[in-house]
Amino acid sequence: MRLLQLNYFLNVALTQNISRSARILHVSQPSLSRSIHDLENELGVPLFTRNGHALALNEAGRLFAIQVRQGLTMVDHAVDNLHQFSNDNAARITLRFESSTAVLPRLLDHLHEKLPVVQIQLMQSGFEQDPLLHYDFEFTTTPIPGNRNFHLLREEILIRYPATQADASNSMIVPDQLAKWPLIMTEPNPLREQVTSLLQQAGIAAHPSFVTGDRQTILGLVRAGQGICFMPQYSWVGVDVAGTEACHFSPKPVFRDIYLSAPAQSMKLPYHAQVAAAIQDYFQGIQKN
Repeated sequence: MRLLQLNYFLNVALTQNISRSARILHVSQPSLSRSIHDLENELGVPLFTRNGHALALNEAGRLFAIQVRQGLTMVDHAVDNLHQFSNDNAARITLRFESSTAVLPRLLDHLHEKLPVVQIQLMQSGFEQDPLLHYDFEFTTTPIPGNRNFHLLREEILIRYPATQADASNSMIVPDQLAKWPLIMTEPNPLREQVTSLLQQAGIAAHPSFVTGDRQTILGLVRAGQGICFMPQYSWVGVDVAGTEACHFSPKPVFRDIYLSAPAQSMKLPYHAQVAAAIQDYFQGIQKN
């Protein structure tokens, strides 16, 4: 039993004429007759009294028509409500982050300026969080299989040390040299994991002397001569680096990538392509500054 078949039945019940209903429904008369016969056979109850080409609803048909009409009205309301829900939520975009990020406040300002109609919701997640939780976009350091992945930037991981330390003025530093410095590190996040892995490969155990999630505090401690830190080239926007100097890993610089990842189906929804473009535009901008 199909909704189309039930709509055919209601139309014939109204016109009491197969030919007239066929013209209204833009179907052939034999096809419409067969649909009505199939419905009656499926129900096991005749719905019409037939007299040649004339037909009229019998008692069972009248009862069935009342209930079908009520049921289809409920279905129509459900579809309308779903469309309204979809329209109401079309401009609500959820951004998920692996960890807190310094780019977030200015990124939100940028999105509000470019797309004021879009409502941004934030979700912070660790790798242990339920992957089935809904999100529209995720910021990640590795592409997510099965998603649409947009490469936002490639940035060098720099070492920041106190400007007052004359013996650290070399622009290049090998991992072994880091052992003499206290490490000021972020709370656990992908950047810290990458740096820790790099140090472990050089035989250095990463035992930070101070841990904080506040980037300004990290740079302030470096400025005060309390140690060194690892700082991404672009994504710690707005952090005051005065009183610190930058140097590069040797023998070759270390980089990380940041991606914007979206479930493929979400990119078909309203505003999603515009949000993706605006985010890419913002990350291109911070690389030029």
